[in-house]
Amino acid sequence: MALPNLENKKQIIVIVFAVAAGIIASALVGSYVSSKVNEETGKLAIQYEKAQATNKVQYEQDLALLNQKIAEVQASASKAAEDAARAAVAQKGDTGAAAAAVVKKKPSLALRTPSGKRAITVELKSLGAVGGLLNPGDFVDVIAHLDMPTGKKLNPKEKVTAMIFQNLQVLAINTNIDEPGAYDAQQGEKDLKVTFAVDPQEAGLLAFAEQNGNLELALRTPMEKGRTMIPAANWSTLGEYVLENSGADIKLSDNGEEGGKKPELKVETENVQETKPYIQIFRGGKEL
Repeated sequence: MALPNLENKKQIIVIVFAVAAGIIASALVGSYVSSKVNEETGKLAIQYEKAQATNKVQYEQDLALLNQKIAEVQASASKAAEDAARAAVAQKGDTGAAAAAVVKKKPSLALRTPSGKRAITVELKSLGAVGGLLNPGDFVDVIAHLDMPTGKKLNPKEKVTAMIFQNLQVLAINTNIDEPGAYDAQQGEKDLKVTFAVDPQEAGLLAFAEQNGNLELALRTPMEKGRTMIPAANWSTLGEYVLENSGADIKLSDNGEEGGKKPELKVETENVQETKPYIQIFRGGKEL
């Protein structure tokens, strides 16, 4: 009975060694596989980094080349613009800057004219056009100094000043349609061409007044849109206004125009007696 037991023990030992050897072999194989995987992974990582570095260098080279081409195109365009400007200046015979050759287009005046209105231009002295302090879009009153016929032989015409239009819109001053504040240029000119927006009847009357007298403008505030009945300005209305507001009585002399003499002005004021002080001082029976 002892022999079989010994034989079984040998078999058990062999099996144990075989299992141990298998475990060791598996561990060695796993270690080998892991090392190989790590090695291949490292190789792939190095190859990837090299590829990325190569792509980055290539990208930077391509970007530098593109920037160089852009700079060359810009330089070529700038040179072409300068050559064109020089050619334009040489063609016009102008010795000024090349930028002066650029012509700024103006908007259409017809599109700026309100519906139902007409655009009409009159020539005014710069001083009579509010000293040149006008902007497109302002509203003004028009004062006319007219030479009116009198029917008299010695003095066939009489100068009458009247505000003939109120609240007219200014569309343009010279060629300025939409640029406000060109005061220095306007004040430097002797005459200004002012364009108004008027209805058809006002257009004819304004042209007639310009042909038969001188025109002057009075600037209105943007808030005031109403109209006021104002009598024509003459010696009579001036005298009434001065008498009412200043107390001076302006009268014409009796020398009529038919006598060949111009009217003479006389200014009459009320005689004011000197008033004595309320407290009177006497010395020796005499008033001081």
